[in-house]
Amino acid sequence: MTDDEALAMIKEALLEVASDKADSFDDLSLSLSIEDLELDSVTTMEMVGVLEERLDTVFPDEELPKVNTLGDITTLMRGKRVGA
Repeated sequence: MTDDEALAMIKEALLEVASDKADSFDDLSLSLSIEDLELDSVTTMEMVGVLEERLDTVFPDEELPKVNTLGDITTLMRGKRVGA
């Protein structure tokens, strides 16, 4: 999975769980922090759930607290561990 493919999948998931913020999802990048998306924790976890469902996987619970950027999410999407 390329970075562009991963970002496209993240954007689709974001649009599914927070369609009211669609305008802010136009310029996603790997360096964009989750905080900058201005999502509450429930919506963030819903986005993670959508990604897990589409990838038919479950991200390790111990890795989720380490996620700070969209790049970290793509790392999980590729089945790797997030660097602390």
